[in-house]
Amino acid sequence: MENQEMELTFSDIIRIFKRRKWTFTLIFVATVAITLIYLFYFTTPTYKAEQLVEFEGQTSSTSSLSQYAGLASMAGISIPSGGGSTNSLTTEIERMKSDRVLGQVVDQLNMVEKANQNKSWLSEIRGIEYTKRGFIKSIREKISIQNVEGTNFVKISYESSNPTQAASIVSLTYQYYLDYEKEYTLGRSNKTINQIESIFTDLEQQFNKINKQVFDYKIENKISDDAIQTDLINYYEETYLKLLKMDQEKQQLEITLQSIEKNLAETSEEMKELMLTASQSNLSNLKNKLINYQIELETLKLNQPNSPRIRELESVITVTENELKQQQNKLLENNMTYLSVTDREKFSQYIQTQTQLELFDVTKQVYQQMLSVIDTEINKKSPVVYQYLQMMKDQKVIESKYNMFYNTLEQERMSQKLYTPKFSMVQVVYQPENPIAPNKTLILAIGGVLGIFLGILGVFVKESSDNTIKDKKEFETLFKNPEITLNSEKEIEKIINKLYQTQNTKIAVIQTSQKIPTNFAEQIYNQIKKITPEYTYTDPTKPQNYEEKIKQFEETKQKTHTITKFTNIDSPEYILYNPTINNNIILIKQKSTTIETIEQIQKSIPNPTYIFIK
Repeated sequence: MENQEMELTFSDIIRIFKRRKWTFTLIFVATVAITLIYLFYFTTPTYKAEQLVEFEGQTSSTSSLSQYAGLASMAGISIPSGGGSTNSLTTEIERMKSDRVLGQVVDQLNMVEKANQNKSWLSEIRGIEYTKRGFIKSIREKISIQNVEGTNFVKISYESSNPTQAASIVSLTYQYYLDYEKEYTLGRSNKTINQIESIFTDLEQQFNKINKQVFDYKIENKISDDAIQTDLINYYEETYLKLLKMDQEKQQLEITLQSIEKNLAETSEEMKELMLTASQSNLSNLKNKLINYQIELETLKLNQPNSPRIRELESVITVTENELKQQQNKLLENNMTYLSVTDREKFSQYIQTQTQLELFDVTKQVYQQMLSVIDTEINKKSPVVYQYLQMMKDQKVIESKYNMFYNTLEQERMSQKLYTPKFSMVQVVYQPENPIAPNKTLILAIGGVLGIFLGILGVFVKESSDNTIKDKKEFETLFKNPEITLNSEKEIEKIINKLYQTQNTKIAVIQTSQKIPTNFAEQIYNQIKKITPEYTYTDPTKPQNYEEKIKQFEETKQKTHTITKFTNIDSPEYILYNPTINNNIILIKQKSTTIETIEQIQKSIPNPTYIFIK
C-alpha cells in the first residue's frame, strides 16, 4: 500500500476543512489584519485636484505672416518667414507642460527650497540634492492634461499626497499658461504689425507718387475723360485682386498637401514615388482646353456681354472641369491604393487638395491671360492714351495693394486689442477633501480574497505535510475497515469482547502512537484476566539488561495465555517475540499514527487486528 494516492471527493474536501478550520481561520484573520495594518499605518493617501477648461480654438490675434506671403509677393516685397504657427489643441497642451510654465509653478510654490530643508535622514545619508529641473520633470510626468473625448473640453488634473499642493499646481499651471500664451501671441502679432507697417510705408510712398504722376500726365497732355476706358481698368483691377487672393489660397493648399505627403509618405519609399507621379501627372490637354474656354468667356464678357456664346461656353467649361476632376481622381486612385487602405480620410483629403490645386493652376492662367489681353487692348490706343492707361493700370494695382495692406494692418491692430485666450474656464479647481487612493474598500476586499486563497493554500499544505491518519474515513480508504472503533480509550470492553470471541492465546498489543496511554495494554490484560485468569502480562519495552530480556522471553514462551506490549514492530523485542504470537492487535490513534507505520505493518504482519481509537 506504499505511496498510495487518494482521490479527493467533495465530502473529503469538506472533512479536510473541518479538520483544519483553525488553520484556515488563523491564516485568513492574519491576512486581513496585515491588510488593515498596511492600510492605516503604511499607506499614504493620494488626493486628485481637477480643473475643466474649454478649448475655443484660434484666438482673436493669431495672424501669421504666411497668410500675407502671397500678397507681399505680388507687391514685389519679400517677407521673412516668422515660422509656422499652429493652434491645434495638442500644441497648446504641450505648451502647458513647457519648462516656461512649470518652472514658474516650481518657483511660486518654493518647492526646491522646501524639499532641501525637509530632507529625510535617508536622503541626507545619500547626499541627495533637489533641483528645479528635477521638480519640473516630476510635475510634467504626473500632471494629466487630457481632451475629453468627443468634446472641446480639456481636463487638467494632478495627484499628490498634499491636497493643497495638488490644487495649487493645477491652478498655477493653467494661470501661467494663460500668461505665456498671451505674451507669445501678442509678441507674434507685434512682429506681424511691424513687418506689415514696413511694407505699408513703401506702398504708401508708391501710391502717393503714382497719384501725382497720373494727375500731372493727364493735365499735361490734356486727356479727356472720354478717352479713358474706366471699365477696362476696373476689370484689370478685379482680375488682379483675384490673382492675389488665389495666390494666398493656393499657398495654404500647398501647405496642407505637403503636410499630408510628409505624414503619410515617410513610411514607404514606394508611397513617395506614387505621390510624386500623381503630382506630376500629365493632364495638359484638358487643362489647355479649359484655359482657352475660360479666356474666350472672359473676353466675351468684357467686350460682348450679351453674346449667346457666353451661356454655351459656361456649359462647356462646367463639363470640362468635371472631366478634369474625374481624370485627376482616377489617376490618384490608381496610384494611391496603399494610402486609401491605410487612411481613407487622409486619402480623400489628399485627392481633394490635389484637384483644387490643378484647377487653381487653370484659373490662374486664365486670369494672367486676361491681364495680357487688357495690356494688348491698351496697346492699341494712341501713344499718349496708351501711356496714360498704363499709368492708370499701375495706379489701380498700387491702390489695391495699398488698401489691402491698410485693411490688414487695421484688422491686426484691432484683433490685438480684442485678444481673448484660447481656453475658457468651465470648472474651477478645488482642494480635494477625500483621497482617491488607496481605495480602502477595494484593498480590504482584495485582502479578504487573498486571505481566503492563502487559507485554502495553507489548509492543503498542512494536509499534505501531515502524514498521520486523520480520521477513520481516510484509514478505510487507504487500508481497510478497522475491526473495532473506539470513540475513546475508555471503551476498552470492545477489545475484551473481541479477544474473547477469537480465543487467541498469544496476543501482541502494538501501540503505534505515543498518545495512547502507556498502560493501555496492561488495562486490556487486567480486564481479560477477570474472565480468563490464565493470561499473563509481559512488557518487554521496560528497561532491563539483555539476560533479563531473554529470561523474560523464555518464561513468556512457556505460558499458554499471554498479552505482550510492543510500540514498534521493528524493535528487537518484537522480532524476538514475533514467532510465538498468533494475534497482533494494532492500536491506531487518530491524528497520531502515521500512514508509513501502517504500511510497514501490512508488509510484515499477515491479518492483523486493527483497533481505531478516535
